[in-house]
Amino acid sequence: MTLVDYIKRQSFKPGKNQNCNLRRHLKTIHKISPKLHPAKSKWDSIPGGRVKNEKERQERIRKSKRLWARKYRLRRKAEVEEAASVLCMISDRV
Repeated sequence: MTLVDYIKRQSFKPGKNQNCNLRRHLKTIHKISPKLHPAKSKWDSIPGGRVKNEKERQERIRKSKRLWARKYRLRRKAEVEEAASVLCMISDRV
């Protein structure tokens, strides 16, 4: 396997400065204004953006915990139902 093949097989994982490098490339090589490709921050991925105050932070934490609990309950319920169906199948064979 050649080096080129090896690099192509690797999954794409952008570096931590990838967006900065892209903006610099667009500005210098293509003469595109950086305003057309705005800088990103870690808060862009969070709906509602940056937490403004303590009350909003607590609301987000509660919402996240409720979502986790709902998913956990559904997962446990599915596991119990699956175990019950397996036991039912085993008892039918005997």
